[in-house]
Amino acid sequence: MLRPLRLSLILLTLCLLSSPSFADDHAHPKPTPVEQTLQPLAPGLTLPIELSRGLKAGHTKPGSTVTGFTTQRIPLGPGVYLPRGVKVTGTVIASTAPDKKAGHPAILSIRFDTLHYHQQSLPLLTEALAIANFTNVDDTFSPASDPSDKGNPSPANWTTSQIGGDQVVRSGWVGPVVNRSMQRVGSADFHGVYADPPAGASGPAAIPHALGVFSTTAQGLYGFDGDDKLSFSENNITVTANGNLTLRSGDNLLLKVLPTP
Repeated sequence: MLRPLRLSLILLTLCLLSSPSFADDHAHPKPTPVEQTLQPLAPGLTLPIELSRGLKAGHTKPGSTVTGFTTQRIPLGPGVYLPRGVKVTGTVIASTAPDKKAGHPAILSIRFDTLHYHQQSLPLLTEALAIANFTNVDDTFSPASDPSDKGNPSPANWTTSQIGGDQVVRSGWVGPVVNRSMQRVGSADFHGVYADPPAGASGPAAIPHALGVFSTTAQGLYGFDGDDKLSFSENNITVTANGNLTLRSGDNLLLKVLPTP
């Protein structure tokens, strides 16, 4: 779950909550749709998205459109959110099948550069912090290891594992995100999972980052072969593999908004 404008600050005046403080809004979300006008996104914001169609290296043609949709609500500022299901599009830049005789890897290079909302389009520049196979994504919606959770029919009260090692400890959908050392690193509510901003942060840096299914430290590829690699250069997100390479419908990406020249 998305390019020659100056992308500076916040995107859309979209879901304005009634309480004045962001902390209260986040804990007790009551979004009210208001004027839906796109504004530039702040660099550093994250966009968890899910691919809507598969891409196969050497089969998908360069120039093809690649599409994803945001998987949760995205905080943009105090009381301002981008909703789940917003479309992010881009282009396949390179698509090369592996050539084992010549020692050439499979290559898929894509660029997400446009976010679409209510007949409006916003240019973006993004990199991918992490990509996860759809099977790993599915695992994040099941109870972690606590036997009592597995006998609990309500997912609102499950403890679940994020991709990368964090856990979400929910009670009525709300709860902390903790790392492997059981230190709080984020929070969750009915609308999604978020990384806590740094202590003392202000302005755009104080906005919690949307995580989707990922951990606060998620980086690279999950559910792919061990030799597969994720890289970013010349505004392109590139995955390389020694064997066949496919990004499947349902795979998730954690995109990071970058400043534009």
